[in-house]
Amino acid sequence: MDIRADDMTMERYPLDTDSPTTAAAAPAIDADVETQAATWLVRRQNGVAAQDEAAFQDWLARHPSHRLAYAQLDETWQRLDRLPQQDVARWRAERAGEQREIASDKRRAGGDRARAAVLASPGRRAFLPRFAVAGTAFAAAGAGVIGWEYWQNSPTFSAQYQTRRGELQTVSLPDGSKMDLDTDTHVEANLYRHRREIRLLQGQAMFTVQSDPHCPFHVLAQAVTVTVVGTRFSVRCTQTGLEHGSVRVAVEEGRVRVATEAAGATGSGTQRSVELGAGQTVATDADGLLGAIDAISPAEVAVWRKGRVSFENTTLQRALEEFARYGATNIAVDDPAVAAMRITGSFDVHELNRFAHALPRVLPVRLRARGDHWEIVRSA
Repeated sequence: MDIRADDMTMERYPLDTDSPTTAAAAPAIDADVETQAATWLVRRQNGVAAQDEAAFQDWLARHPSHRLAYAQLDETWQRLDRLPQQDVARWRAERAGEQREIASDKRRAGGDRARAAVLASPGRRAFLPRFAVAGTAFAAAGAGVIGWEYWQNSPTFSAQYQTRRGELQTVSLPDGSKMDLDTDTHVEANLYRHRREIRLLQGQAMFTVQSDPHCPFHVLAQAVTVTVVGTRFSVRCTQTGLEHGSVRVAVEEGRVRVATEAAGATGSGTQRSVELGAGQTVATDADGLLGAIDAISPAEVAVWRKGRVSFENTTLQRALEEFARYGATNIAVDDPAVAAMRITGSFDVHELNRFAHALPRVLPVRLRARGDHWEIVRSA
């Protein structure tokens, strides 16, 4: 985490009425004790000799405020270390005006804050002994960045949506985007100040995204992240039916970037991210890696919105499982050879019986009554 000297002279970041409230104030610690604690923090970054470690432990034991001061600074350092560099850069940009004002005040008031020194980034942990950290300035800067980062990462809107079996739902988000949710779909929506994030936990959804170049829209499904600014695309993430266990993204309009964190079974050379345009689709394989980009008619993206399902050389077993996602079925297939037969076509998801009775015209099968159910069996 790279905090510059001028950053460290900042006062605590002012939280507005939308920002999280701070916890009860910690006991006041003498500035000299904070400086000593910060000096020890710097010295111990790359390890110290046994006698120096003994001296540090002796310093901790001299007074409870020593241990408290060191613990507070160390916690602040660890939290700063975990902040994304782009967040720190944004914090600096937003605070630039205030930094100039404070610098002017420092010149007028003298050198009261001259003790502030540079904190090196994680890649430059070999601190030079001459750098002594001013504890109060460090704590103030750390609280400022952490408070700002917490404020930035607190959602301005948060909600969960879930459809029941056979139900479709359209959701309008506060940013002007829209989600069409398929049957048995569960999503979590979180809108932040600089990004929008939808987590698709189960099912499939069609997204119509309101364009905002300064606030990208992310859809997360398993290990896949889809990033856009403004477009129309669908994401599927189901455990049954077509493509069970995988994630498929299809673009109707605009462009999206699809990336996966999955390393695969071998961790080798498979493409980790792709860009899709209108009429393109991609899906993950069994290892969670992205497969080849395929062409798709934009009119065929998310046909479930029209109450239809499309099969392309799909096994009969998978087809029946897909129908079952939309409602109870009274049709079964027990013969593995019959279940493995393949079909192609577009069908009404609510007309399973019509689908089943049409099968004998395209496959060597027949329907056999079993009480209130039908079984698909080989034709004689």
